Amino acid sequence: MQPPSPRFRWRQPDPQIAQALQQQGQPEWLARFLAGRCQSLPAPEALQGAGLESLPHPDAIPDMPKAVERILRAIREREKIVCAVDHDMDGQASAAVLLGALIDVFGLPAEQVQVVSSHRLREGYGITDALVERILPMQPGLVISADKGSSDEPRIARLAAAGVDVVVTDHHELPVEGPPASAYACVNPARTDSAFDPTICGAAVAFFCMARVRSALLAEGLFQSLPPLTPLLDFVAVATIADCVALRPDLGQVNRLLVRQGLSRLNSRQRPCWQAFCRSLQLEQVDSQTVGFQLAPAIAAAGRLDWADLGLDFLRASTLSEADRAWAALQAENQERKEVELRVRTAAFAQLDAAPLGDVCVAYLEDGHAGVHGITASRIVERYGRPAAVFAPVGQGDRSAEAGTASKILTASLRGIPGLHLRDSLQAAADAEPGLFLGFGGHVGAAGARLHLQDLSRFERAWSRACRAQLGDRELAPEHWIDLQLPASALQLDSVDQLAALDPWGRDFPPPLFSAQFRVR
Repeated sequence: MQPPSPRFRWRQPDPQIAQALQQQGQPEWLARFLAGRCQSLPAPEALQGAGLESLPHPDAIPDMPKAVERILRAIREREKIVCAVDHDMDGQASAAVLLGALIDVFGLPAEQVQVVSSHRLREGYGITDALVERILPMQPGLVISADKGSSDEPRIARLAAAGVDVVVTDHHELPVEGPPASAYACVNPARTDSAFDPTICGAAVAFFCMARVRSALLAEGLFQSLPPLTPLLDFVAVATIADCVALRPDLGQVNRLLVRQGLSRLNSRQRPCWQAFCRSLQLEQVDSQTVGFQLAPAIAAAGRLDWADLGLDFLRASTLSEADRAWAALQAENQERKEVELRVRTAAFAQLDAAPLGDVCVAYLEDGHAGVHGITASRIVERYGRPAAVFAPVGQGDRSAEAGTASKILTASLRGIPGLHLRDSLQAAADAEPGLFLGFGGHVGAAGARLHLQDLSRFERAWSRACRAQLGDRELAPEHWIDLQLPASALQLDSVDQLAALDPWGRDFPPPLFSAQFRVR
């Protein structure tokens, strides 16, 4: 069945929010624009920018003091530290934050701190058994996870049983059982007992944790002075944009502050990586769209197709020549990723077009590639206007795997639609069908899952029911939202500047789409 025709819908400005914004000095058309996006009145600093002093205190994140105490002990006693990070942009930026703090600022020897990135195709997401098998021979005293770990109690228990403490820093939503019981600490603003903004990305959690460690090192007199960690905000900014966390002014105020501060530092081009990136693409200025569509896909490409280390090598390059080489290699990886993605997307569209269209889109590709399933699922959402899951056998697409070695355990990337909480839909499916999943995790808009091939039909039925339960009788179709019809008075360059001042654009706050009739002169 062919995909449904897209619907163009007008955003409906909240009159009270629009009036309040006008009273704050916003032009009438811009107040209406924002009132059509926001569900509550945004703070002025979320629109106009604010300093770091307006950030909430990191101790509002549960387990932060406990995590800081354990990391402090590892530094004091010179324990080996392994940083276990995810293979995507957020994970690699988290690694850059942790290494930048522990090695560059706190002065730990490089051999004392090691990064372990999971292999997307062979090891999957999270602290997996395969990852534990690589960590244990390193004999660390402490493992710090970043951008994962909240749903990995069995593997954390294995590390704890071997005498390894695990401090989880993460932002993904937790399982119904709560934080992993075997972790020494679980620093996650998505916890139900958190008083911190739950929308921040993994790199931001790692940054706040390291900022508190820095304060503790100074308070205990271990250092008379330490450089600030604010230069690491460039890594936090690119991770925040790439990981599609909330940037709506009334919802993601902390994210918007972190992105603005980080992009300012990125555009100062103090790091060789940013010099190489801007020179390669002949960029004068980098904004959120540049990061989202040109920088982040290239850095993430390495982790999509093979080991993610190349992305971290680029971010941590110490010379311009190192950064140039790494960036060239990342661009080559990204070109290959685009070709793989086109093949997988074409196959997924053909499969879905040949079947009746239900409430969800589930594609199973025997020769798929887990590295591009998330992107493919996003394209399916855009085309069909439905939640999407793309499955392939575990290991499929691994460059080094022998033919025929792909597992009949399936791995999937899932993407949602506005109004659907994706992880909650998976939890509902798991509750309705015990034993369905081998594992799942994620957050409101993106998730991942693993299950046996024979359970695929059962998954589609259970997930479809769970999504429909959330969406009610809503008619599903691709949607394009129009903000408003621009008045003639707004068709001037000042309006462009006023919109540019609202950057960053991203999740929950896409670039504007206006309707107008005018003559181009």
